[in-house]
Amino acid sequence: TGDLLLVSGGSSVGAEDHAPMVVADRGELLVHGVAMRPSSPTGMGKIGGRLVFLLPGNPVSCLAAYDFFAGPAIRLLGGRSPDWPHRTVRARLVSKIVSAVGRVDYVRVRLTPAGVEPLAISGASILSSTTRADGFVIVAKDSEGHAPSEEIKVFLYD
Repeated sequence: TGDLLLVSGGSSVGAEDHAPMVVADRGELLVHGVAMRPSSPTGMGKIGGRLVFLLPGNPVSCLAAYDFFAGPAIRLLGGRSPDWPHRTVRARLVSKIVSAVGRVDYVRVRLTPAGVEPLAISGASILSSTTRADGFVIVAKDSEGHAPSEEIKVFLYD
């Protein structure tokens, strides 16, 4: 829309990523780098009153950054609720999900007759971890993960 700009392609928070410098030079860089896996290179800012989202270049990172940051903004600009559009289910975890305290993890999962199975918690360039997934689980930044048999909330890709 006229109020929003999405930029994708940067894969790092550092010298290789020129988009944050452009946003800072032309407007205001509000955020560059988030404590989230995948999608740590995400950035946000404003240029001429428009919101700018700098989405990572790796496919899974880009998807996670869009879901968390750009998607809610787009929904708000369209007069809709910023809430997640995904249906959710609660199910038991088959194997543990490990996370680091201080970071949010976006973990792709598959629903099986036995329960929820994590597919991958790393490899932001491995798109097949998302195409094989039924949805994702969010591990909060104050959590070390989830134990097997724990009932968790799964956001479904529809």
